[in-house]
Amino acid sequence: MSVQGACAMRPGATMRAEKSSGSTAASRRDLTPRRSALFAPLARAGARGSNRCDNKKSSSSSASRRVVARFGGDSRSRASRLVVRADGGDDTKPAVEEADPVAERAGIESGGLTDLMAQLSALQNENSKLQEDIETTKSIIASVKPPPEETAEEETDPAIAGIEAFFNQPQQKPREPIGPGELLSPPNEPAIKWPEPNENPPFWERPPIRMPENLDPKTCEITTKPLHVVHVTAEMAPVAKVGGLGDVVTGLARAHLCQGHNVEVCIPYYSSLEGKVEDVKHVMDFDVPKGEQWEWDGEKEIRMSDFQWSMYSGMIGGCPIIALRPAFREGSNLFVGQRIYGGSYNEAEAYLSFCRASLECLRVTGRDPNVLHVHEWQCSAVAMLYWDVYHAQGLLTNAKVMLTIHNMDNTGECREEEFMATGVPGSEFNTLEKAMDERTIGHNPERLCLMKGAIVYSNYVTTVSPTYAREALNGSAGFLGKTLTKERTKFSGVINGVDTEIWDARLDNFLPANFKPGTMEGKALCKKYLQMGLGMNVDPHKPLVVCVSRLVPQKGINLIEHAIPRTKEKGGQFVLLGSGHSDPPFQRLAESVYKNDKDVKLLIFYSDALSHLLYAAAECVLVPSMFEPCGLTQMIAMCYGALPIVRKTGGLADTVHDVDDPSMSDSKKNGFVFEGADNNSLEGALDRAIRYYHERKPWWKGMQEQVMDIDNSWERAGEEYVQLYRMITGIREDNEHY
Repeated sequence: MSVQGACAMRPGATMRAEKSSGSTAASRRDLTPRRSALFAPLARAGARGSNRCDNKKSSSSSASRRVVARFGGDSRSRASRLVVRADGGDDTKPAVEEADPVAERAGIESGGLTDLMAQLSALQNENSKLQEDIETTKSIIASVKPPPEETAEEETDPAIAGIEAFFNQPQQKPREPIGPGELLSPPNEPAIKWPEPNENPPFWERPPIRMPENLDPKTCEITTKPLHVVHVTAEMAPVAKVGGLGDVVTGLARAHLCQGHNVEVCIPYYSSLEGKVEDVKHVMDFDVPKGEQWEWDGEKEIRMSDFQWSMYSGMIGGCPIIALRPAFREGSNLFVGQRIYGGSYNEAEAYLSFCRASLECLRVTGRDPNVLHVHEWQCSAVAMLYWDVYHAQGLLTNAKVMLTIHNMDNTGECREEEFMATGVPGSEFNTLEKAMDERTIGHNPERLCLMKGAIVYSNYVTTVSPTYAREALNGSAGFLGKTLTKERTKFSGVINGVDTEIWDARLDNFLPANFKPGTMEGKALCKKYLQMGLGMNVDPHKPLVVCVSRLVPQKGINLIEHAIPRTKEKGGQFVLLGSGHSDPPFQRLAESVYKNDKDVKLLIFYSDALSHLLYAAAECVLVPSMFEPCGLTQMIAMCYGALPIVRKTGGLADTVHDVDDPSMSDSKKNGFVFEGADNNSLEGALDRAIRYYHERKPWWKGMQEQVMDIDNSWERAGEEYVQLYRMITGIREDNEHY
């Protein structure tokens, strides 16, 4: 007889064994997760054996329904009779036998007791057959298993190993919640798993400590007059980030969202963002004007057309975004590349097109925000197009425009024909009063400066620190200084903030022990942990100087290189973490002079997790920049009780005040400052820091707690921006008076 019931299961289950491996995946949907994990390798094992289950899904399910219909009653009390070919052949024979109905086999007649007895007899026969099926199934399963001696010799099946791991994994209990102000991991030296220098993977790649489900909620004072703010930017942390611009946009947006403002961030939908945007949804496609300049036989012609863009919504870093990109990817390479700014496309064309698309997106979706906040040269054309096209034509009427300059090194030089990517001739803006680059006067052709145009057209212009703003007016901004001086009544600096949800010594889950003012024992454990992991001398009395930096000339690489031996000479330890196009000299030092040094470690790469450990372990953090618009490193250092050693420039001058400065109150003193760009100037600050650490222990501990209490948060910086927003829009809080 045919082998029956080889794939029979408990009533109600719909697992089907087919010739293709897809049958296992199909059946898995009908099982609980634990059962599906168990049966998947079993099905694969069956496929490798000499016997296969070849019943078809559609015929099986439909025939099953017909058999239940004949029986009547509850389908859970009966099972279909399955026919399985033992030879592994493939045909279209239904898995459920329909040619021999139960009623016909039993000789049922209509009506009366005879019918009931006949049905009972049929059921008894069917039950006997099912019992035979079960035994047959057991023998088939046993036949596809390898002999015990073969099993010992063969490599373990990954699927079977996966099952064992699934059932043997330890049960993880939910992390106990912590109360307000409590440490995530209180200092407990015996409980710490101390690292080894040669761990693979390295100790800083250990999984972070599990966070409780409910941390202390962040409390913000909710505004009575919320503003609608749309940021237009080329970067946004953490997924579309190259430098500090991305951190500023995300930090500022989150601070304002917390206060109850309506904030959206409009960014290019780079191809490198695929899979990194939360809750991404395609909203619509829309046409955007675009122009191109053609030349034929010496004659120039401007051709206008509509270029279709796609709008997506989603979330990045807890902030709602509008992501824009060309609708037909095969017809455009704009924003296509492995990383931000990493494509083969023309950047001027890409960002000019994006600027026009962002404004058109606001128009077609009915958005008319209170503030358009544009960032850097990439988005500067938004200010120009808004006032001369959209506002002038009554298409967008509500917004005021703010420009934030993060770095004046790149001002966005642009040819007239390139500006046509916006759908507007560049000649409309190429005048001295608007956007002409003064450096190109007399050239053929004269060019535009996008950042200059945004300065002229914006209602307000900020940069990232008051000192950087003053330096710009005094000559460091180059030719833009003239424009900024002319517009100085609408220009100021606002110090950036630190994202305290990421940089918080009390709740940082990268640390082996946490700490806060009043409970600082965890900082010493972090230092010991780092020293052990890096293979350094484990000595709590040696001051640890840390430098986390891009290795480029702006960051004072010559001073960094000099600080390394000087720190060791004065009895300290030095750790460098960073990379950049100027890192080869440091790489050579790491592989030669300091290769086996127990007090110096040069790590020529970047790791976010390791940077958290370095800040937590350090006594001092060195930031000797030649120029620094704002800088976050020195503020992050203070969040972890490390005293910064900085060169007095830009935002470093605004945020770090020397401990020996007689003009400063004691409450504002927080670090060591030098002004020159030479080695002697650096030594003056570095030597003092190391000496004070050795000679003034109680004072040093007090300073560590004092710098941790300084408010460098985005909530502080965000409030300054809100005041500027309200000033240019005229929208006041109910209790505000100007």
